[in-house]
Amino acid sequence: MGAHEARDYWEHVGLMMLIGSLLLAPFAWLLDMQVSYSMVKWACENDRRGTLLMLPFGSLALIALGTAMAWSCWTKLRADGRPAGARMVDRSYFLALAALAMNGIFGLLILTSFAPRYFLSPCE
Repeated sequence: MGAHEARDYWEHVGLMMLIGSLLLAPFAWLLDMQVSYSMVKWACENDRRGTLLMLPFGSLALIALGTAMAWSCWTKLRADGRPAGARMVDRSYFLALAALAMNGIFGLLILTSFAPRYFLSPCE
């Protein structure tokens, strides 16, 4: 990729992939918590515990998508990016690493919030 092509990529498509991969994990966690919270009463009344157990898998699928996007950006940037640099490529490299870390942390957060759903019934 030439310098001009790389600049166009990281200003348009690449930037959207970086921002999307960075924000997809917190959005997946928020979606998981909000939908789970709003469905507890319904799951208790209709004895649908399995529905609450399936919700984290959708959120983890969103996080997997965000991780794949961040990994794609990171592999394109790792040859040119320097951790101590101040160029656009260096900042994009940092964002890709931050997105990978965020996806990992929020993935663990969703997995830990799965434990109470598994061990407790919705009516407790």
